[in-house]
Amino acid sequence: MKTSPKILWIYAAGLVAFLYAPVLLLPVFAFNASSVVAFPLKGFTLEWFMSLLGNAALRDAALNSLSVAATVSAASTLLGIGAARALTRYSFPMKKTVVGTIMVPLFLPEIIIGVSL
Repeated sequence: MKTSPKILWIYAAGLVAFLYAPVLLLPVFAFNASSVVAFPLKGFTLEWFMSLLGNAALRDAALNSLSVAATVSAASTLLGIGAARALTRYSFPMKKTVVGTIMVPLFLPEIIIGVSL
């Protein structure tokens, strides 16, 4: 049985929409005046951002998250550059295993793991 490419494209588009729609809706609800995450939206507000700035615990948590994100991004970039240079320039034992281990996140993205859990 042969599947039509058009059906596969429709299936792929539906899957991507299902997985990424919540991520795309988060910024919309961040500016919603209602405290309930639901449609219809009640209006535009910056209240949630002001409460973040006014609450010391939330502000510290946000700053902590940003500092961790910056540190991990810098470290990942440096490690990635080093690994890429080593894998392209040198031949060493178990090179294919190292490449396979590095490529695993491309085959199992976090969103798939999250949905499966």
